[in-house]
Amino acid sequence: MSYLLPIYIWVWLMHAGIVAFLSAPVVYFGRKRVHWHWQDLLVLVIPFGIWLVLLGSDFVSKSLSNVCLEPVILGLAVPIAALIRVAIGTRFSESASFISLIGAVSAVAVGIYFFVPYLEE
Repeated sequence: MSYLLPIYIWVWLMHAGIVAFLSAPVVYFGRKRVHWHWQDLLVLVIPFGIWLVLLGSDFVSKSLSNVCLEPVILGLAVPIAALIRVAIGTRFSESASFISLIGAVSAVAVGIYFFVPYLEE
């Protein structure tokens, strides 16, 4: 399993790059509606970690193609969550918005793991 560590690191960096590229405009233009905090960066780690734990559990058979594609799909969910947070603004407490959107992106990670079928390499 340790031979997969470089692959997982590369896949996480790819995931984080997609998230950063797509979320940066949302964060920049939404900065007057939402106060962003360092803890918001946990959205890069927690959902990916949940997906990675599920990947290691072998509930569903996955290929290397799945390992490369599923984090990309998960990376697309994060900017959507950021857009939702900007749309909500300050109508709800920031901590409640943060927790619910991390939970929603984590649920997307679980859904991606279970609903994306085995992809041929």
